[in-house]
Amino acid sequence: MTTYPDPTPNGATHPNPVHGEARQHTDEAILVGGDVPIAVWRLDDRDDTAPAARPGNRLASRLAQRLILVYTHRGDMIVDLDSDPHLEHASSTTSRTYLPITDPTAVADLDAPTDPISLVVLRWPPQHNLRTPARITDLFAACRLIMTTDTCAIAAVSSAAPGQPGTTHAEHRSEILPTARAAGLTPILHIVAVTAPGDHDEFLYYGTRAEAEAARWYQPTGDTESSSGIDLLVFTNRSSHG
Repeated sequence: MTTYPDPTPNGATHPNPVHGEARQHTDEAILVGGDVPIAVWRLDDRDDTAPAARPGNRLASRLAQRLILVYTHRGDMIVDLDSDPHLEHASSTTSRTYLPITDPTAVADLDAPTDPISLVVLRWPPQHNLRTPARITDLFAACRLIMTTDTCAIAAVSSAAPGQPGTTHAEHRSEILPTARAAGLTPILHIVAVTAPGDHDEFLYYGTRAEAEAARWYQPTGDTESSSGIDLLVFTNRSSHG
């Protein structure tokens, strides 16, 4: 496995090289085993002045910016099926339009946007009392309703650490993937995003599940601050693959 430094300067816009690479990895993974390819993003916390938030409830500011730079272009729209201040701030500073929709049933009434929707973000476990099977299906159906062949949907998954009470990532995954596929979405990448003290970013592709677990719960030797991570499952509209 190889790690790579961040190829994108902070605040710079680029034509989504990682996005394209993720699609290529997915096609190969489907051919050889059908699993979702894994990437590990290690983002340092330099210049991160955002207020602290409970892990999983909000995207860290640098992660929010990174997702926007990778999966959108200047002038695009980002739909947030929640209301994340970090994502809103990153959208504003990178010249994207931010639209929060806290009730997925309102998606059907959404007027045709003037800007292309390139990214839809949702939290998992779902907020707003959506944990019934029918409402969860509606959540992913709402995503697909506003997605084009150029749109990606990202589920930000909060999981319990090993040995701790709560739902593990494997359990979340077993619920998310079948429901998303039934709604017509295809998983193209699993990103383990880790934010920790440091002075540079690293990106690992074609990672193993063992490497993902090690990154997710890693704590540097002699460091009192452990890394904090979140899993991101990236989906595209199935029709884009024919």
